Amino acid sequence: MTEVETAAQVKSAGAANMLLRGLSILEAVARSSSRRGASVKEIAEETGLDKSTASRILAFLRDAGYIRQDTYRRYRLTSKLSQLTAGYSDIEDLLIVARPHLEDMHADFDEEVHLAVLDGGYMQFVDYIPSSQVVRSNLSTTQRLVHETAAGRAALALLSEDERSEALALSAAGAQIVFSAAEIATMQSELDEARDRGWAGHDSGDGVSRFAAPIIDAAGHPVAAMCISGPTFRVNPRASAFAAAVVDAADKVSHALGGGRRAQAR
Repeated sequence: MTEVETAAQVKSAGAANMLLRGLSILEAVARSSSRRGASVKEIAEETGLDKSTASRILAFLRDAGYIRQDTYRRYRLTSKLSQLTAGYSDIEDLLIVARPHLEDMHADFDEEVHLAVLDGGYMQFVDYIPSSQVVRSNLSTTQRLVHETAAGRAALALLSEDERSEALALSAAGAQIVFSAAEIATMQSELDEARDRGWAGHDSGDGVSRFAAPIIDAAGHPVAAMCISGPTFRVNPRASAFAAAVVDAADKVSHALGGGRRAQAR
């Protein structure tokens, strides 16, 4: 074997080793709670890497878009990783199961319907059907902070008080604000009410009424929410029908995924 061939093999082995380290870090981040994330120290301890190596690889993965770092310097996966799956992912499964129920709600009311996934302090909106009516709400269909959306509040309602507080802190950090103790107490009370009635709303003072209900996975965790919204003057006279419809749709999706309120009660 020539020196050139030996050098090439050493270089190839080094690249493979770096790839395996990167994958082990992605797995460590994936195992962390989506609401909590993982610190460099925690990732280094779990993977057996030194902190400087872990930090360097995390920076590469962040720059490539596979992870993100929040304001607390904790790392979380991004949705980009799902693009590597071979035609299947939990998100795609959710989209396939939820879409017919979104379409049914849209057919019944002809108002905006959304599907959003809980991601730390954010709701990632992954499906949307607009209203065909001239006067409509035209809400954001990408990423929103959990405290700013009915969908986010519907998902938070089923978390423990500590988990809620953590998600709200991340949401506040994303908005570059700090909630007062009184504001936290008010939101906790509103979330309790949403949990007990099965759906959440949110008044943004924009003349739009929103009704959202949580989607629960097989482990009993709220992972997403369905939402229907429209101009208040048109929606509020049928508020009970809107609320019942979104709760029913979200429950059907939850049960299809092996979850639902029965699973949560186990």
